[in-house]
Amino acid sequence: MRTDERSRSGGIETHTIDFIPSTERRGKPWHLFTLWFGANSVIVSVVTASILVGGGMSFAWSVAAIVIGFALGGFLAAFHSAQGPQLGIPQMIQSRAQFGYVGGVVPMIIAEINYLVFFAAAPAICGLLANAVWGWNVYLVAVVVTAITFVVALFGYDLSHRLAKYLSVASVVVFGILTILVLSHSGIDHPTTHNLHTGGFQTGLFLTGIAVTFVYAAGYAPYIADYSRYLPESTSTRATAWWTYAGIVISGIWLFVLGAYLTTVTGFGVDTLGSVVQVSDSFSKAFTALLVIVVMGIQVLQGSLSMYAGGNTAISIATSLRRTVAPVEASLRTRLWSLVPFALVCLVATIAYSKSFTSAFTDALGVVLILLIPWSAINLADFYFVRDGHYDVEAIFDPNGEYGRVNVAGAISFLLGFVVELPFANLGFWAGPVAHKLDGGDLSWLVGIVVSGACYLFMTRTARVAVSTPEVSTR
Repeated sequence: MRTDERSRSGGIETHTIDFIPSTERRGKPWHLFTLWFGANSVIVSVVTASILVGGGMSFAWSVAAIVIGFALGGFLAAFHSAQGPQLGIPQMIQSRAQFGYVGGVVPMIIAEINYLVFFAAAPAICGLLANAVWGWNVYLVAVVVTAITFVVALFGYDLSHRLAKYLSVASVVVFGILTILVLSHSGIDHPTTHNLHTGGFQTGLFLTGIAVTFVYAAGYAPYIADYSRYLPESTSTRATAWWTYAGIVISGIWLFVLGAYLTTVTGFGVDTLGSVVQVSDSFSKAFTALLVIVVMGIQVLQGSLSMYAGGNTAISIATSLRRTVAPVEASLRTRLWSLVPFALVCLVATIAYSKSFTSAFTDALGVVLILLIPWSAINLADFYFVRDGHYDVEAIFDPNGEYGRVNVAGAISFLLGFVVELPFANLGFWAGPVAHKLDGGDLSWLVGIVVSGACYLFMTRTARVAVSTPEVSTR
């Protein structure tokens, strides 16, 4: 690994999956709050929330499901974020320590699916919103937004953090005004306030609400350490985790609850995005234009995080399939090579989303949920309980290193967790027998965490896996 080069070339980040040396570490833990608060303040949250109350569950129970889901899912994201400063490498390449140099390709491919699911939502919602406000072509807007997102992802780490500082403030302003307008029922014809107190508890919708919001927060796990790895090694693990947690959870709960309330008082209308525009127009057309611009900026930011990580993970996959040691150079050429193909795939996924957003997005979240959770449980169990944050970073880049080519414990734990999840999963197009008995409620995330994590701990401790001499350690 070459770590003696400058991390930027003309303002463009040159590091990819290589280790970030101490001389290039910078930033404060609180910067993670503005990054994740800004990136997670997306209009997608408002729209997705409509599936809960729109299905007939009361507003109060919908809020309870939202709070529980984000509160729990945020912990997974936060614990992964805390790994960044300690290891100084991207999130998914760490998987080689749990799955082996080649075995780590499996969770890396799953991560790429996760990036696509979250990325494609950004340009798609921008196109739909621009069409609703200005009548612009949905697909043309999606293409332009994807191109802008590519540029932000290319510049990388520093630009994303800088944009997030401004966008987090802008999001508080525009969504704060929108919240006041919604609560005052401005622009809402005949608000049905009695629906706030009617409707009961529905097991299926309640569990679905928890599952959706859980994976909404935990979905950042495969790339969250990519944006904390430049922090100094002395950064507190606790501070890193809590600032990340606060940014994701506060923004997520706020906008999901706003979406649930808006859907309720508008009589469970299916066009939540149209209702947002109607409410904002009641204040002024200028405010609606400002709202759309800020929303697009936020969606570009969030999409760039997924594209950035997608490029890093693509390099991780490519190097994992080589039989010899493949030095990873910090260069602009390498970044371009990794980002261009992934951006093209993202564009295809975006166009597919634009045709039927809400149903496609929620179904995709279900698929991501059952694939993501076993990896997350194994990774966290290994980092916090098996190795206590002690890794040989150089060995992670060595196909003949101590972590081996395939880690049987990781592979079996992942497969077992995935299989056990299936009866409890509801993927929209298919529901397992347990989920079916729970009126479509999804508990796969909980089962996956417990089974995969416990299996990995049992297998590694039984085998008395040796922990390497620490080059980096948790603090």
